[in-house]
Amino acid sequence: MHVGILLTMGMLAHFLAGPHPKTTLLLTRAGPVENPEHLLYSHPGLPLAAEGRQAARALARRLADYPVRAVYTADSRAELEFARLVAEALGVPLEVRPALRERAWGAWEGLAFGEVEARWPELVRDWVQDEAGFRPPGGESVRDVWARACPCLEAVLAAHRGQGVLVVGNCTVNRAALALALPCLPPEEGLRLEQDYARLTVIEFYGSEGVVKALNLG
Repeated sequence: MHVGILLTMGMLAHFLAGPHPKTTLLLTRAGPVENPEHLLYSHPGLPLAAEGRQAARALARRLADYPVRAVYTADSRAELEFARLVAEALGVPLEVRPALRERAWGAWEGLAFGEVEARWPELVRDWVQDEAGFRPPGGESVRDVWARACPCLEAVLAAHRGQGVLVVGNCTVNRAALALALPCLPPEEGLRLEQDYARLTVIEFYGSEGVVKALNLG
């Protein structure tokens, strides 16, 4: 088969072209957080609950089986505390990147969904019609978050080529990271990939091509 054809075939082309250093991207979601009212929140966000701190320590023990060289996270409250606990337990550097923040909810920040639906019924209908492109007043769409997070994640992978790295993220950013390995996944389908608190997702990259090895390990 012609090499030019192989280059369009994703993972198969990479394997046939010869060995590539394996870069392991580990994802987790900071939490549980103190959010008994189930409010919409982003940055600076909510603090970790006591269970979240316990979960961070438990995750650090699990990560001892992986070659983690650094931990990356956003500058938001729960993510930063969770990531610091894990990084300290592993004895690796902690790197903060604002581009990894959760979706900004704008005027909806700090409100329960029921209140949003009561005050902005037309906008909620627009949201249902365009899950990935809809922006709350003064906020961000899912596409906006993917547009800022993906270049950051790609830079993290490039800086740790052949190594392992942990990203302590959130629902939206972690789904963007999964999309780097699953380019057929459009933003509007991201909700089909659940991201639970303090669980571990494992993606292995060979060059720019990724393989999802595990999702939401407990």
